[in-house]
Amino acid sequence: MLHYNTVCTSIPIVPNPISALSMKLYFILLVVLVTVLSVIYGAPSKGSTKASLKKKQTCVKDCSDPDKPENSYKPICAGDGTKNISFGSACVLGNYNCENQKDLKIMAQGECPGGGGIRLS
Repeated sequence: MLHYNTVCTSIPIVPNPISALSMKLYFILLVVLVTVLSVIYGAPSKGSTKASLKKKQTCVKDCSDPDKPENSYKPICAGDGTKNISFGSACVLGNYNCENQKDLKIMAQGECPGGGGIRLS
């Protein structure tokens, strides 16, 4: 279908097939890019599979009940001989070891020297 220029009715306006084709290609490339990015960033991260989450649920304890002695706030310094980390309680240390598959041991009562904060959960 031809459209005529309203200023000069003798010159037909024909759609440019190259610009229509380039818009279609642009749209297709955009869809492909979005799909690729969603696959890359939508993939589960390391350690977040159902099996690992189930294991974490079975070994992690509830440290929120203050009536249990192991949950009371008594800072401890724990480590494996290379780096020490401060924990708010023995329960929090146990959960850290469970979730990270570590075997940190209590090195001293109180916060570790050098600061760095205390893990509370």
